[in-house]
Amino acid sequence: MEVARTKRGISICQMKYALELLDGVGLLGSKPVNFPMDTHSKLSKDDGELLQDGTSYGRLIGKLLYLTTQDRPDITFSVHHSSQFLDQPQVPHMQAALRVLKYIKKAPGQELFFSASSSIHIKAFADLDWASCPDPRRSVSGFCVFIGDSLVS
Repeated sequence: MEVARTKRGISICQMKYALELLDGVGLLGSKPVNFPMDTHSKLSKDDGELLQDGTSYGRLIGKLLYLTTQDRPDITFSVHHSSQFLDQPQVPHMQAALRVLKYIKKAPGQELFFSASSSIHIKAFADLDWASCPDPRRSVSGFCVFIGDSLVS
């Protein structure tokens, strides 16, 4: 993790980790995509052919989860959605995880910035999609919390 402090505030970034992750799966030279998840596809537990090596999928999801906890809230939904298929990963699930990496390729040095001059007030936003998960028909929700102008959760 790279942390930089200036008079304006503190920035947190994991560019080196993101680039190593892209290089490790052979996507360093790939074309980046604009969104971490295809908006028209719905992943399901019965999507396609099982992966021959499910452990590589699990390792990839674990590394992406690490990125979400540090400084990449923009990929949180996509990664958590992909992590639902760790027990029997299939080819479309791996393709979705690789798409997240191609999204990271677009801005591997994206950072969180915590301003030193923002006012101290809490803002929170939430959204819910009723019964959108195709397998258990559960709802999918998301939230973000800001202190001042800084995203904290």
